[in-house]
Amino acid sequence: MGKACISSCKFGAISAGIKRTHIDATKCKECGMCANACPYNAIAHLQRPCKKNCPVDAITMDENGICVIDPKKCIECGRCIHSCPFGAIMSRTFIVDVIEEFKKGKRVVAMLAPATEGQFGQDITMQSWRTALKKVGFDDMYEVGLGGDMTAQAEAKEWAEAYAEGKKMTTSCCPAFYNLVRNFFPELLPNVSSTLSPMGGVSRMLKAQDPDVVTVFIGPCIAKKSEVIKGRMDGNADYALTYGEIRAMLRAKDVKLEPEPNINQQASVFGKRFGNGGGVTAAVLQAMKEQGVDTSKMTVEICDGADACKKALLLMKVGKLPADFIEGMACQGGCVGGPSRHQDVNQAKRARDLLIAQADGRNIEENLHSYNMESFSMTKDRRPLEE
Repeated sequence: MGKACISSCKFGAISAGIKRTHIDATKCKECGMCANACPYNAIAHLQRPCKKNCPVDAITMDENGICVIDPKKCIECGRCIHSCPFGAIMSRTFIVDVIEEFKKGKRVVAMLAPATEGQFGQDITMQSWRTALKKVGFDDMYEVGLGGDMTAQAEAKEWAEAYAEGKKMTTSCCPAFYNLVRNFFPELLPNVSSTLSPMGGVSRMLKAQDPDVVTVFIGPCIAKKSEVIKGRMDGNADYALTYGEIRAMLRAKDVKLEPEPNINQQASVFGKRFGNGGGVTAAVLQAMKEQGVDTSKMTVEICDGADACKKALLLMKVGKLPADFIEGMACQGGCVGGPSRHQDVNQAKRARDLLIAQADGRNIEENLHSYNMESFSMTKDRRPLEE
């Protein structure tokens, strides 16, 4: 009988020596079969961190041991970027593009993700960010939590119509979730909400007021860059920056985030909570109640991370999903758990809760009364994303 490891290797990479078994690195494909077969746990199967963290198996190794990303599978969630210990994977950066817009004298407005509150401590408010961003060169800053209110209001109408028809639907604000549906469950695209994302909603509002304005999203999400680069929905954000990128710009200008009063609230608590897992569901159900819709019998599958999203989508595909709707979030914890977050979700939770608790009790409809919602559409076009 041969040793279990030798018998399991399909590439002839393992040979028996006098004192120990030897693995020929030139033949080994790092498939892990020998490690699984070894009864002594003598073989350690060390997976590449990027490959291990990819939720859709989009990363493979070629014959030279070099990792390759399959663009047809990749959902551009960004998990591989921050798990790579060598900094070998990067996303497209718009830092230079934004600076060039400053130099041209363009009016550039920042749009700050709802996940921001609490990421930098309980003393760093949205007003702190507004002041700092103006010092860098931005004309103004808007909370994308306002866009959360917009999305919730529009999506509530969609959900109500779908529920009346017996049609199951999913959210659409997470671009990595949308990419997951597009790449692996294309037959479910008609079930994805056609409502614009909060980022897109705020951008369209600003461009309806000033067609020449340049809009820049800032947050923990790398997938937002794919929403900006691909698809090119009319009026959507022109650029997207991560917290790391905007902090680099702040440091370059020697600008620091300073504690300021928590004033100039632009979003309801529901819009502010859009960045949390379950926050989209809570906001949409609230908007439906405000519209007079009975939600008592509605059920939502809240998916916490890409793995949960895949499971729910598979159940929807085969007609076995028990819930009426899916909230799809590719990052665990929601946007606050995005790959480019500044702090761990649990570390930021206390500060986030304290800041949001200071917001007044306005509901979604009351908040949106302050804005001209008739000047732009919250429905995105259905043309396919560009490859």
